[in-house]
Amino acid sequence: MSNKNNENLEPQKEGAGEEYVTSTDSAKLLSDVLADEKKEAEDTPAAEQEAADKAEAEDTEEESGKSAKGKKKSKHEMKKLKHGMLSGVYIVVFIAVIVLVNVICGILFDKYPITFDLTKNSIYSISKESEEYVKSVDTEVTFKVFATEDSFSAINDYSKQADEVLQNYRKYNNKISVEYIDLDSNPDVVSDYSDQNLAAYDIIAESTSKDKNGNIIKDDNGDPLKRIRKISLLELVNFTDDFETQAQQTYGLSASDYLLQYFGTEATAFANVGSAGVVESSNADQAFVSALMAVTDPDPVTVTFLTGRNESDDLSYFQTLLEANGYTVNSVDIRTEDIPEDTDLCVLAAPQTDYLDTEIQKISDFLDNDGKLKKNMIYMASAQQASTPNLDEFLAEYYIEIGDGIIFDNDQQHTYQNSMTGEILSMADDINDGFTQDISSDTIQIASSYSRPIKILAEEKGKHSATAYVSSTDSASVMDTSTGKATENGKQIYAALASKAVFNDDGTTDYSNIFVCGSYTMFSDTYLMYEQFQNREYLLSVVNGMTGKTTSGITIEPKVITGNIFDVDAAAVKRLKIIFIGVIPVATLVIGLTIWLRRKNR
Repeated sequence: MSNKNNENLEPQKEGAGEEYVTSTDSAKLLSDVLADEKKEAEDTPAAEQEAADKAEAEDTEEESGKSAKGKKKSKHEMKKLKHGMLSGVYIVVFIAVIVLVNVICGILFDKYPITFDLTKNSIYSISKESEEYVKSVDTEVTFKVFATEDSFSAINDYSKQADEVLQNYRKYNNKISVEYIDLDSNPDVVSDYSDQNLAAYDIIAESTSKDKNGNIIKDDNGDPLKRIRKISLLELVNFTDDFETQAQQTYGLSASDYLLQYFGTEATAFANVGSAGVVESSNADQAFVSALMAVTDPDPVTVTFLTGRNESDDLSYFQTLLEANGYTVNSVDIRTEDIPEDTDLCVLAAPQTDYLDTEIQKISDFLDNDGKLKKNMIYMASAQQASTPNLDEFLAEYYIEIGDGIIFDNDQQHTYQNSMTGEILSMADDINDGFTQDISSDTIQIASSYSRPIKILAEEKGKHSATAYVSSTDSASVMDTSTGKATENGKQIYAALASKAVFNDDGTTDYSNIFVCGSYTMFSDTYLMYEQFQNREYLLSVVNGMTGKTTSGITIEPKVITGNIFDVDAAAVKRLKIIFIGVIPVATLVIGLTIWLRRKNR
């Protein structure tokens, strides 16, 4: 700096106040410091400067990298957030789809139920035939179970299955409804069904009666007439073959009747059958379909069994078979009661005592039906019957006669021995084509035992006709039961149909029919229950044909025993005797002698 300037930096003269300025020494010191810094910079090596510059550049680059990395990280976080949001949306959509599918499946399964029965004996199964029939019902039907649903289902596995069957029926057809009514809470309900003897856990099927034109039928009070079928708890199960056979042979009772006697009440019996090991499978499906058939048939058929003259009591299965296929079955004492007007078919099951004239008149008036005919009767004879001149005279009016003795078919292919009872069993396969409309099998064999021979007095005379329906082979004979000798040889008739006709003004013809068989055993429990015979299918077809009952496309067969009641026929017995008595001993002797001679000659 020039001295002139330095002079300006000196203190002011007196009188100029106390103001101070920078002294010359301070300026010099400042100048020296600046000079030293400049010299130090000039003395710094180039390498160090380069390193410093590089460091500075790296610091700048690092700051720049941090900035770029920050931007990159920000983009990644945004992308991650976007993916997270999409995943959330997908999850929500997936859950919504699952819920929607579940709702749709629920609606579809509710309308078209699909079940998979993995239980032993398929206790939760519904047959395809039953399903189709249930879907075809076009009448309002209500199943009423007289218990709470929880208590009914809790009885055992079979009551639970019955509940599921009813619920599926409701789903298959919206005309079918199910109600559970607790009798303790609704005691007045019993009075509405006074003729049904209701008890807790009973089940009924109910519909409103309608005529053929669909009009509601009313009772004397003007109220709609109800059609009701009661289903017993024991009808919901099938018993084992062994138990059915034991009950029948030992006690002369069906399995259900035996259990009722043993336990006292049906509810108690049903509650114990599962643990007792006597149940083979559930029968709920058949029992409920049978009830549906009974209360929805537009033209119901009533069968009346006539009692009071020591009739055979070996026909419980026949009655069950009829009820199972929609028939209404009842009974009247012919001595004191008239045959009900709504009866379509009456059954005389081998009466041991002859009918009185008044009783004969009752069945004659029934068949005549005020000249309209269209009534039917089944008459069963028996080798144990006493003389029945009044019944014989009545049958003769229809040109039918039942002879003495019993039929024995000498053809060994048509004669067997019952392995359980020892009785001689006749098998007939000469069957008239009439009334075979409901038989599915190509061949029919009808079993009976100790059948009396039937004679046709005139095949056709005036308004009457008679036709053989079940016949023996040409090798048969009629055996005198007292002497054991043949009184007649040749083809014999086990069963025949006698008819009376009326010719109407409109050109149509109506009939009253009597199906006559020489032995009630053709209808007996033994030959209807066993699977190897066609009695069950054939006789149901005969009854359907006589009464004009149309089939629903389904035949309900109550419990069928698969066991064989005979082992071999007479021809097989003869062959076995020849083999075991002749062939085997001779062969053994020859082989023994041969071996002995060979050893002797060695």
